Amino acid sequence: MAALLGSGQAVAQGNAAKKGSTDISQFTSVEPSTQQQILRIPATHTFQMLVQAGSPYSQAADGVIKEAFDFTGYVPIYSGKSDNKGNSAFGQDHNAQGYLSINHEGSSTATSGVSMLNLDFNQGKQLWDVTAKNAVDFGPVVGTYNNCSGGVTPWRTVVTCEENTPTAPTDSNGDGYLDFGWNVEIDPATHSVKDHDGDGTPDKLWRMGRIKHENIVVAPDQRTVYEGADHGSTNSFVYKYVSDQAGQLANGTLYVLKLSGKIGTATTGTWLQVPNSTPAECSNTTDLARALGATSFNGVEDLEINPVTHQIYFTAKGPGTIYRFTDSGNEGTTVSDFEIFAGNTPTNPNQAYTINYGSGEVSELWRTGNDNLTFDSKGNLYVLQDGGRNHVWLIRASHTPATPAVELFAVTPAGCEPTGMTLSPDEQFMFISMQRPSANNTEVMVDAAGQEVVFNKSTALVIARKEVLGKATKKKTSQQQVAVDVYPNPVSGAEMNVQITHPRPEAATMQVRNRVGKLVLEQAVELKKGVNTLTLPVSALQSEQYYLVIKTATTTTTRPFIKQ
Repeated sequence: MAALLGSGQAVAQGNAAKKGSTDISQFTSVEPSTQQQILRIPATHTFQMLVQAGSPYSQAADGVIKEAFDFTGYVPIYSGKSDNKGNSAFGQDHNAQGYLSINHEGSSTATSGVSMLNLDFNQGKQLWDVTAKNAVDFGPVVGTYNNCSGGVTPWRTVVTCEENTPTAPTDSNGDGYLDFGWNVEIDPATHSVKDHDGDGTPDKLWRMGRIKHENIVVAPDQRTVYEGADHGSTNSFVYKYVSDQAGQLANGTLYVLKLSGKIGTATTGTWLQVPNSTPAECSNTTDLARALGATSFNGVEDLEINPVTHQIYFTAKGPGTIYRFTDSGNEGTTVSDFEIFAGNTPTNPNQAYTINYGSGEVSELWRTGNDNLTFDSKGNLYVLQDGGRNHVWLIRASHTPATPAVELFAVTPAGCEPTGMTLSPDEQFMFISMQRPSANNTEVMVDAAGQEVVFNKSTALVIARKEVLGKATKKKTSQQQVAVDVYPNPVSGAEMNVQITHPRPEAATMQVRNRVGKLVLEQAVELKKGVNTLTLPVSALQSEQYYLVIKTATTTTTRPFIKQ
């Protein structure tokens, strides 16, 4: 089926899509629901599938791309070319060509690692071409383990983060450092690990510490780095690393944050220096930080820097909370303005936000599991959820705890966790992955390239507004395809929502049949071109599985649902 995008008609509202805009952050929210088998994004947007797990690498000897896609980092290639007015030319510069680094959060060295894709934007087709798929060789650093999130540096390398380690720590090469639990820097052009000490052998970033790494973010000074540990309720610390030399992460000073009081009331804190001079110290970062009295935040998942205010934001997955603070800089040892920015709080552990999805409003619980964070240049904050309903949220730059400005960008496919994400420099394209959707998903979507996509394995995507992605194929697919979504599913109330994206005005009937095919309900409707949001009365139905059949003169579409 065609991509099922947004709920209802786009209507005028403060943050709704602006006519002619190609800024990906301009949209009307989708209607909240449980995960369906398909991806639901705003009606103004579309997606292109770039790669799925099991796809062969360009070099046959490397095998196939592994499962468990996580951090999805786009690294632009700068050509240095410009037009006769001194402006970067789209077809020659960083918005049109780059590398896509995809982490594999496996549970062994064999299933962990990083894939590096070469991408080119085809201006004529308005589609991304994957010109090469390479596996990063971690053999020289004894492999990697559980590559979770990561970061793209200002000097256009990728840092992949090892979140977990095997039960029995080892030092298999005898260099004094335990094998796993580190940050690792990759040159995307050569898809290889960097050599930091010039001895001809790649190295992991020992001085940044051995912890349950989630991600890193590098400040514009190219020296200050923030990182966090997803280590439960007792060892989930926030760290700052200040490198000795800009653009070089091999050597530097490591700090851990200690608040001046309890979480929720403390507004200031102090950076405490963590010893990191010897292999033994670097290998025992967590124990050393805990001994210093560092504050644990119960599952630190991601830290990012607001490009407008320069404050530091981070998530705590356990309580479902986003915090922010002001740092005193690479030479400073204090933080101020520490506060809860969004999500659940100690006094309101069930925070809900009002979502305007165009044809109505609904209160949606925030829930726990806020995971990856991504800022755009205007200070809008995307939040990807690993838990709850696995949504992709957008918190507008105007948001405050007292005056919320929260929207819903995506309802992701059944069974998956959304991971990534990064934006292209012009902020027209979003690169994101769907990690491990249910293998039982069977519904077919048609992407901007006309490819049939089933979300039943890890999938890396690029999402954009329809004006800039797949324009050449849009007419063809819109004429041929019908998309249907039913929600909530299972349904326990008196009505079920039915959303039908149809290519033309046409009369239709909605039939409900039971498991043996008996007709139990029928309703006539008039479909308009585009998105149709309808309701179906189901209060009289008994608790069991049914099939909704939507028939027109030219199409028949079936969707299963459960009445509770």
